[in-house]
Amino acid sequence: MPVITQEAAESAIRPYVDDFINIVQSAWLDWRRDAIAAQMQHKRVRANYVWNQLLSGAKRQFDGREGIRVDTLTPWDGVLIGTDIFIRMKKADKKLLSRNYPTKSALAFLDQTSDMFGEVTRLELVYLLDDSETEIERIALIQRHKKSVVWMIDLLGADPMLQNVLPFAEPPPDKLSGSVADRIIKPKRNLNDDDKDVAGG
Repeated sequence: MPVITQEAAESAIRPYVDDFINIVQSAWLDWRRDAIAAQMQHKRVRANYVWNQLLSGAKRQFDGREGIRVDTLTPWDGVLIGTDIFIRMKKADKKLLSRNYPTKSALAFLDQTSDMFGEVTRLELVYLLDDSETEIERIALIQRHKKSVVWMIDLLGADPMLQNVLPFAEPPPDKLSGSVADRIIKPKRNLNDDDKDVAGG
């Protein structure tokens, strides 16, 4: 069963983390700059375009590098680290799960009990878009088993959403006196006789 611990995976990818981040961000930037982006009719067009740029970017990034290369383990194209870690690159949803048409080979890739490539461990490098689908929110390396993520390594570190949270502005000092109720609830106005007439009292 080609399973790897998170610690072993972290050690294996440590020299290449910046490369993987650059590959994903460059592929996304290529998409944003391409004229076809403004004419997109279906999200699969974007996913296919970015996947193509991920693969071509990885070939450029790792060309001539020792111990890592872009390779094809039929029918999958991806990055092979050494001889025993294969990483395919995919778009993911909020649960960090990639989507594939459920062919026999697609299901087998995600089933860690299946031995597709001998003793080669199968991982996924996934990117997650923000809610507006205009920026990359997360880049993560995951090991998946069927419909579950076994473990995840966030290559961008802390969740970028946390970095964008702005603190509430402090109210002026004169507004801090008294209880919360005094500051929020306005007292009812006493109606005098003239007001009652106007109000129909």
